[in-house]
Amino acid sequence: MSSARELLSDGTARIARVFRNFVGHKASSMRDSAGILDDGADRFDGANRAAVRETGMSGPDNRPTGTGPNLASVPGVDELLRVRTLDNRRLRSDLSGLERRYGPFHLRLTDVSYFGPTSAGGPPVSGFRINGAVVDDAGRQVGRVERHISVKDGRIVVFNAHMRLEEGARGRGFSQAFTASMNDYYRRSGVDRIEIFAVQDGSVAWARAGFDFDRDPDRMKRTISSVREQAVAIRADCSPSDRALLDEVLSRFKGKDGYPTARELVELAGEDPQLGVKLMSGTSWHGVQRLS
Repeated sequence: MSSARELLSDGTARIARVFRNFVGHKASSMRDSAGILDDGADRFDGANRAAVRETGMSGPDNRPTGTGPNLASVPGVDELLRVRTLDNRRLRSDLSGLERRYGPFHLRLTDVSYFGPTSAGGPPVSGFRINGAVVDDAGRQVGRVERHISVKDGRIVVFNAHMRLEEGARGRGFSQAFTASMNDYYRRSGVDRIEIFAVQDGSVAWARAGFDFDRDPDRMKRTISSVREQAVAIRADCSPSDRALLDEVLSRFKGKDGYPTARELVELAGEDPQLGVKLMSGTSWHGVQRLS
């Protein structure tokens, strides 16, 4: 009984650490990647709401399916960022072409809104958010998606803030079709990269989808810390040879070059063929996918 209590206590502490780290990440990413909300209270509340949502974020569906719908009729992101006024009604109309069928489900926009200037004298529009409900043919909501699009250092950046499907809606092709269509749209719009913060099941899925570690020094430091913490957590249950594999891959994080990729880690296999999956499934990490 005491060992069970210790296990529960340890698990609760680990979840709390991930949550605290993520709140810190979101507070900065709301500034860095998604623009600044109207006031300090909104920034604080927004960061915490996002943290709660993100801890359940799932990654893309990797099962084979057809490509998603063509979004050529939707005005490009670059065009939507050049406006001079925060006209959310016009933005909603411009993005209405995203309301399509993706695989077995439909996307219905629920909130589309611009971010204001990030500094005095800055551009009137620094980015915008897209919130959508995923609905089935009966009109029942089975999931949600949220994307933040902004300009950072002169480049257009997308932050995948949220994607969550009910268990029965997963693995049926929605997320792959949606991701394929949106990535084509982003490329046409001149988007430089897509950023994520992966946790739980999303940590494995995003690594398999080709996202790599964000090499921003602060973000990389947090990622490495999480990888090392998870390696310690699973080490006791590993064979001696698998422990040696973990030691070898962790040694590659020393210095500034030669880091393993997220895909390398998730595909790590030894006596336990799921060694890499166990490592990444307990890791929270900052990721990026370059589009340009």
